[in-house]
Amino acid sequence: MTFQADHRTVTEGDVVELTWDCTGSEQTELTIDNGFRATQLTLEAAGSKRFRLNRSKGRTHFTIAATVDGKTYRKKIAVRVRPMPTVHAETIDHRGRKVGTLGQWWQGVVTKWHDWRAKTRMALQSLPERKQMAVKLLAIIGVAMMVSAFWPAATTIGLTLVMVYLLFVLMRRN
Repeated sequence: MTFQADHRTVTEGDVVELTWDCTGSEQTELTIDNGFRATQLTLEAAGSKRFRLNRSKGRTHFTIAATVDGKTYRKKIAVRVRPMPTVHAETIDHRGRKVGTLGQWWQGVVTKWHDWRAKTRMALQSLPERKQMAVKLLAIIGVAMMVSAFWPAATTIGLTLVMVYLLFVLMRRN
């Protein structure tokens, strides 16, 4: 009795061809066990058959049983079935930007930032010039105070920025 498989290791979805020759067999059966369920097929005494291995718990066992003069002979072949590699696809929009959870989240952050900046700029431009300068100074001092809580040298940097801004305002032509 001969029983062979053309591959001993495959990836899910690949095809395995089995060939057998059980000359003189009264009955030939093939059992396919993929770890989830076992299936039995009745075969001719000699031949070949192709099987696509879609689902397996790591190994698929093929067992051929041939009955000759009332005695059953068995041969077993184990084929290792590797899982299909995972494909990570990204969808992009018409501008070539990634679309997806992170891409959508980031686009939302950028959009909110631009909206906030435009509203703040418009509100600031509607104020008189002196109040605009006061708002800018308050913003610089506020940021410097927050940063200096974590990094004490930031106080010096913040006050330097205020000085530079005031010098810029004084030197600017109106």
